Amino acid sequence: MKSFTFYLIVFLIVALSPTLTAQNTKIQLTKAIKAGKQDKFEIYQVQFKVLSGEISDQNTNEFSVVQNGTIKAYAYFSSTNGKLTASQSPKYDEYVYVLGSPLVVGQTLVSHDLATPTLPANRLFSFKTDQAFLGTTDKEFFGSISDVKGILKVGDAIEYQNFKGQRAKAKITGIDIANAIHPNILMEGLPSDVMVSISITSESNADFSKASVTSVGGLSASNSQSAAPTAQKVTGKTQIIPANVVLKNDEIKITVHNLIKFNPDPATSQFDVFKVDYSLDYYIVDATLENISKHEIDPGEYLTRFNFFSPDGKSADEFLRLFKKDNTQNDDVQKQAELIDKMALGGTSKIKLAAIMVKYQEMLPDFEQKHKPILDQLYQKMAPGQQLHSVAATLLGVPPSYKIEGLGTWKGTFFNKKNLLFTPLKR
Repeated sequence: MKSFTFYLIVFLIVALSPTLTAQNTKIQLTKAIKAGKQDKFEIYQVQFKVLSGEISDQNTNEFSVVQNGTIKAYAYFSSTNGKLTASQSPKYDEYVYVLGSPLVVGQTLVSHDLATPTLPANRLFSFKTDQAFLGTTDKEFFGSISDVKGILKVGDAIEYQNFKGQRAKAKITGIDIANAIHPNILMEGLPSDVMVSISITSESNADFSKASVTSVGGLSASNSQSAAPTAQKVTGKTQIIPANVVLKNDEIKITVHNLIKFNPDPATSQFDVFKVDYSLDYYIVDATLENISKHEIDPGEYLTRFNFFSPDGKSADEFLRLFKKDNTQNDDVQKQAELIDKMALGGTSKIKLAAIMVKYQEMLPDFEQKHKPILDQLYQKMAPGQQLHSVAATLLGVPPSYKIEGLGTWKGTFFNKKNLLFTPLKR
């Protein structure tokens, strides 16, 4: 997944990364009037006095509401009154977004670092994960969770078993509620339609997707033994098509040995995390990449853009581009997105094809031990003279009606036909 979802991961990390929030801050409400509702949040018009710490007008101010040793609500707002410090109150009312129990006059709200509810001894918890995404390393994951039972907190040790039957232990490193609140502790009882995401650091690189997760010790040996066989074996039709062609410029030589036509079995579609288009023909690229320059290069850029091309420089990525303009829209934003998509993000359709690559990889014997280390190297810097051969360097996807004319990729920040590496392909 890491190779083919690079741009997507960057976007998601930016979207889900917590903003800087208040620390060591307490406020006491002197006014609390319900003013409306937005999505899952109740909106309150409030006045308060700062008891400690400070309210910032630069970042989001997030708070936990603790009553009788239990977190009852979460709240956040962006100050419109400038910075406030101890003993100060806002000149104008603030509007606070609340998830959980109502706000009342006299209530004390504390920044998440000061929220210390009474947690049960020998605390147990469990939850399920949806699709997980890689962080900055192959042992860091983040994604949404559901079916939460018990109380979770940052720093908790967990164990999980994914849809492949793989087991691993990890530590929770972050919690995100509704893309707005980032507490240290996840309280019980949030509505099931409130999106909750977590980030973890795993002891291994076992995928965190479609996993059952518990506090350490919660996954019994009997559960793990019975769960592993339920993982659906991926099957599909493959056909090896010899290519034996070379694409070359002043820094890289790409020798394509074979294209493996791959049509996964639609019978396994109920296990798909991402939607898969089974009407397309997919081609896995078996290739050797060599750095023929005297400086480091990034082979991953060439592979991300690698696709079927016509001699005039038109890429087959046109079928699946992420930001392809809707013909019904013609505003400036759409035009800019279209231009960037074509000229700078060539090959981004591979994000849509990532699930297909995963299916193919699962069919390869010893993929994790034998093939994955090489694939990972293809998306890192390559030293001068270095060669790497991967039987699954990248993949392409086109409709069966597509006329294959040749293979190509390109160099540079923006597409320019003079930087196109192209070679005809006989079929």
